[in-house]
Amino acid sequence: MNCYEHPIQPAVAQCPDCGKGLCAQCASVYSIPICSRCNRKRINAEKGRIVKEIFLTFGLGILLGVLFTRWTDAGHSYPFVHYVLSYVIFSYIFSGIVPGWKTLTSITPRVFLFLPIIGWLLYFMIKLCLSLCVGLVMLPVRTVRNILRLIALQKIKA
Repeated sequence: MNCYEHPIQPAVAQCPDCGKGLCAQCASVYSIPICSRCNRKRINAEKGRIVKEIFLTFGLGILLGVLFTRWTDAGHSYPFVHYVLSYVIFSYIFSGIVPGWKTLTSITPRVFLFLPIIGWLLYFMIKLCLSLCVGLVMLPVRTVRNILRLIALQKIKA
């Protein structure tokens, strides 16, 4: 088999995604032997996942924060600054759901396969409450990590 980019050169590796042959020069471009096209696809897919997580995190947080503040009438009897502050505080709290959930998912064992429906509901309710608590800490951590990863992905030559 010969290299996909350099047909004269013999292939020393194969792209793990598409199976194209890669010569020594092409195989050493990235940390793993992968063709440029598949590397671009991986980078774009990772960027998409990160942007989706950021929008889901803050979109859900702002939406739930506004709804909760309106529903509970929090801050209406206070001056405007307190009213806006209640929106910000509840939006931050609810924005922690997604990072908290993802963190708990990464550390939770997958042993709950055979629970009855009541067990699943209880499991998800407990996980939701815990994700609110864990999310308060993990929201800034995951947000900064995601932004730094996006910056690093922008610098990679595809």
